[in-house]
Amino acid sequence: DLVNRGPDSLKVLEYLYSINESVVNVLGNHDFHLIALALTDRKLRSKDNSLSPILSSTNKINLIEWLRHQPLFHMEKERDTLIVHAGVHPSWSLEMIKKYAEEIQSIIRGDDASVFLKAMYTDDSWSSNLIGNKRFNAIVNSFTRMRYLNELGECDFKVKDSPEKVADDLIPWYLYPNRKMKNDLIVFGHWSSLGYFYNHNVVCLDGGCVWGGELVAVDISNPDVPIKINSLKSK
Repeated sequence: DLVNRGPDSLKVLEYLYSINESVVNVLGNHDFHLIALALTDRKLRSKDNSLSPILSSTNKINLIEWLRHQPLFHMEKERDTLIVHAGVHPSWSLEMIKKYAEEIQSIIRGDDASVFLKAMYTDDSWSSNLIGNKRFNAIVNSFTRMRYLNELGECDFKVKDSPEKVADDLIPWYLYPNRKMKNDLIVFGHWSSLGYFYNHNVVCLDGGCVWGGELVAVDISNPDVPIKINSLKSK
């Protein structure tokens, strides 16, 4: 997430916007929420305090337009490394990831983006049989909200605990049987209870900084050596 994970989301967006040629971003669930707030009549929630300055900024149009054109994933081909906010569905190949990301990117960059954004807030799980907004929601949910799946391949979006605290019938997406992208390193966040984690060819970088934990980074050529900075917010 680029926004709503600290006290000054406007400053974060303005900084990234100013160095656009030097950074690669991937959209998270809070970023989608901001885009929805900007393009629909959806109201701010009490926990959206840091988003209000963006929506009232004189630079709002440029910032939101820039955010709408950020990708859902980034692939470092030379290092066989995929970067994404939450994860990729275990049944997806790289070709499918590209195809589904392009579907959503085309929608949120288009003139009718608000139609989808108004219908976005659902818990749809991925199935190739889905059509319309249910399909689009399931794609966004997989990229930006997924943590666990059950044995039927359905996502559970309510459970946020670390795997050792969760019932055996829920499986972390990266441990799901026959995961198609298991030979590529996947770098993700979104899962603060997991913390920094490097195993099974995935790296979790969410150290829970917003909750008083750590800001975590890695050099993807050496992901078992994390760089950690303590949060300014006490736990």
